[in-house]
Amino acid sequence: MSRYYNFLKLIFLAVVLLLLYRQLSDDNAHQAVQMVWHKHLKGPNIFYLLICFILMPLNWLLESKKWQILMSPFVRLTSAHAIKTVLAGVAAGIVTPARIGEYGGRMITSAPELRPQVISATLLGSIAQNLCNILAGIIFSYYFLKSQFGVTYLHGYTFLVVVSLQVGLMIVMYYNLPKVANFIDALIKTKLTQKLSNKLRSLNLYNNRLLHKVLAISALRYVIYVLQYVLIIKFLGAAIAPDVLIGNITGIYLVQTILPIPAFFSVIARGELAILVWTSAGFDQVSALVATFGLWLINLIIPALIGLLIIYKTDIKKYFIKNEN
Repeated sequence: MSRYYNFLKLIFLAVVLLLLYRQLSDDNAHQAVQMVWHKHLKGPNIFYLLICFILMPLNWLLESKKWQILMSPFVRLTSAHAIKTVLAGVAAGIVTPARIGEYGGRMITSAPELRPQVISATLLGSIAQNLCNILAGIIFSYYFLKSQFGVTYLHGYTFLVVVSLQVGLMIVMYYNLPKVANFIDALIKTKLTQKLSNKLRSLNLYNNRLLHKVLAISALRYVIYVLQYVLIIKFLGAAIAPDVLIGNITGIYLVQTILPIPAFFSVIARGELAILVWTSAGFDQVSALVATFGLWLINLIIPALIGLLIIYKTDIKKYFIKNEN
């Protein structure tokens, strides 16, 4: 039986590594890497890239702290255990749409009896992070729309009111997710909405103080993501106006949040999106691909490779046997 579970882990590792190889073998990826290596790695802006790398472990440490807070109503986790769980989730999530696999990665590295709690905690953490992505995208959408489509508002006050209402509504929903579930269930009665509402109702055990902390850490992580993008742009030597820079970055993250594409494949979609956005700001296509590929490699692939090692060393047999009983 142990050989069977080890075989499953090896199959999963092989699939992920094969997908990684195919992504790294892409012509655009090769061109981007070569361009960075020959033109920028030995240039004066290498400092920006180093800071970008340093921010990566800080980002995942914050996520592990958030995980500790999310699981605190049920169990006290050590920092080491939280980090392992988070990285295993990254590894399992990169090959699935909307990172659904993250639930599985976090479950197999947690106690089997905590399965419902892990699902609820992962859901809330994801909602909080996506909320920050969407809120920032909405707030800075004026600069993004102005930069990309030449959209301007005759009355800035109107834009401010509309954005304020959207932001306020989303924050109210975040702090009242079980009530949102009841509203959805009463309005639309389908199997899909029932499943969604049941998951949201499971979040009623989280108090506002905990929700504050989770949202604050999610916001801080978002700031780090934006800062990393700025650093990559600076590393590549681009001179872009601050309002256009921030507007485009937040706009890109907003679109990526909405598109449920597996992280492994999204480097292609992200590359196309980056080319569309940055070329209009005077950034060449190759540099746009370099920025996308660099962030993808730093923030997802390196942590995912560590997560794969954690999954391989995890005794998943205990988890499945527990659930079979």
